[in-house]
Amino acid sequence: MINKLNLAYFAGGAEFTLEPFSSILESKHSIKIIYTKKLKSAGKVKKKGSNELFILALKKNIETIAIDKLISSEHIEKLKKLKLDFIIVFSFGIILPKEILDIPKYGCINIHTSLLPKWRGASPIQHALLNNEKETGFTFISMNEKLDEGDIIYKERINIENIDNYQTLLYRITKLASNRLIEIIEKLADDKIKIVKQDNSKASYCYKIKKEHTYIKFDNTASRILGQVKAFAPFPGAKFFLKGELIKILEAKVEKESINNEDYGVVVDNSLLISCKKGFIRLIKVQREGKSIMNVKDLLNGWKVKVGLKVNAE
Repeated sequence: MINKLNLAYFAGGAEFTLEPFSSILESKHSIKIIYTKKLKSAGKVKKKGSNELFILALKKNIETIAIDKLISSEHIEKLKKLKLDFIIVFSFGIILPKEILDIPKYGCINIHTSLLPKWRGASPIQHALLNNEKETGFTFISMNEKLDEGDIIYKERINIENIDNYQTLLYRITKLASNRLIEIIEKLADDKIKIVKQDNSKASYCYKIKKEHTYIKFDNTASRILGQVKAFAPFPGAKFFLKGELIKILEAKVEKESINNEDYGVVVDNSLLISCKKGFIRLIKVQREGKSIMNVKDLLNGWKVKVGLKVNAE
């Protein structure tokens, strides 16, 4: 029987980071402190959004510290005094120095949303969808000073369904990982888990998603474009220009995927079927700038788009 464990939780603060936090709260173990990230500001005006973790932790009367980048020596001394068994890290986005990694009795555990060593880096779910993969999962690793290269404590697979996009897949993976978290840290503390080194020869890396990655170019296969739509839905959204206006695609499907098209990026019917270099992409849900998300049928009721129109045209 494992005694009560003393934990710290380091997480970015988005809504999905509440899942592991809730799992710990529902267990017999104690969260001694939370570190999260400060909201970025644009000039003097804060960007939209809020740190959901920070808000909930304060309601639970748990000491919570929001930081920008580096953890100071003052914080290191504070953590040492807490006699921590584990630090749990999820979507934190700040590199932890060795001085932090060495503090907990059993180490720092990172929850990574891929089957490591595949897709090390900042956007593993997006890359699984961009590449139209059939499965992904999560991995608990014992953190070291290198990016996502720690030894594997536990990992579990999950099928990627046809209806999945970034939001739905993130939710499913996070929920499953959070449900496993307490069992795994208890087994680890009880020395009942065999830790395995990652095979670096099988490693792949994913880049941080930037604005330019979200723009669709139709000189590609329809299946690749569909992967782009799923990877960026609902935010920031895969985008293209139609009649000079920026349009986000939230849902689409592939049609006639084996057909090669010399003339691609063209509207080919009255329901927004667009030709790709190979295959066609049927738009289902879209969003005009400054407007609500709507079905294509509703969009076209008040906005005429002619067959033969070239998209992404200057």
